[in-house]
Amino acid sequence: MLVVLIVGAGYGLWRSPLGRPARVWYADWQNQQVLPPEQVAFSIAAPAVNAVANRYGTNSLPSAALPSAKNLSVPFTTQAPTANWDQDHEEFCEEASMLMAGRFFQNKKITNAADAESGLQQLKQWELDHLGWYYDTTASENAQVLKGLYGLQVTQKANPSINDIKLAIANNELVIVPAAGRELGNPNFKSPGPIYHNLVIRGYTKDGKFITNDPGTRKGQGYVYTQSVVMNAIHDWVPSGNRTKPRNGDVAKGTRVVLVVSLAPAK
Repeated sequence: MLVVLIVGAGYGLWRSPLGRPARVWYADWQNQQVLPPEQVAFSIAAPAVNAVANRYGTNSLPSAALPSAKNLSVPFTTQAPTANWDQDHEEFCEEASMLMAGRFFQNKKITNAADAESGLQQLKQWELDHLGWYYDTTASENAQVLKGLYGLQVTQKANPSINDIKLAIANNELVIVPAAGRELGNPNFKSPGPIYHNLVIRGYTKDGKFITNDPGTRKGQGYVYTQSVVMNAIHDWVPSGNRTKPRNGDVAKGTRVVLVVSLAPAK
């Protein structure tokens, strides 16, 4: 009887490493819930994501530190908002991508086709005034436009990983992708598809897909590509010859680079 009382008292008095009585700690341990990985990921706020990124570096960021899925609400337009697919609008994928990014960070909608067309023409004029051309602009040139016209912060990310892109989205940044358009295999493109194309990555899913705003089709709002398709298609434009004429260059020789777009720090 004495032994039983001593053991019982010891169990009641011993405290766990967390400072709670052992019987309480044991009961909690029995009743604890192990969240599935996707719920754990969703519980981590953006500041925590940044802290982990700084500690581990982007390419080695533990997958559990990111939300398992995210989809930013980015306004959409096609590159031909009035369905006028003339030469300019055949080439306006870069401008449409930049317009969507610009309006997102301005917290403004693209209200209708006329509003979208006005925005595209504003971008075209800025390019003519500051670059001297507007056809087939490169990632570096598009970064200049985004900074100059919208005052945004733009980082050119060479050889991006899937994790780099997901981290940007998790931090409420957008990713503009210059691509070899025909490698995207979008069935909504007019065959055989654009040689050089730009689109906006606005999110990602739990099952390995990127959510995009693809201006090359009226069905491009929230268009979903598998991540491998997008990653394989990433190619910048390598211009040659007369820049005032379209398609003077080579996308196959372009480097793998994307634009990570965010608000500029407050001055």
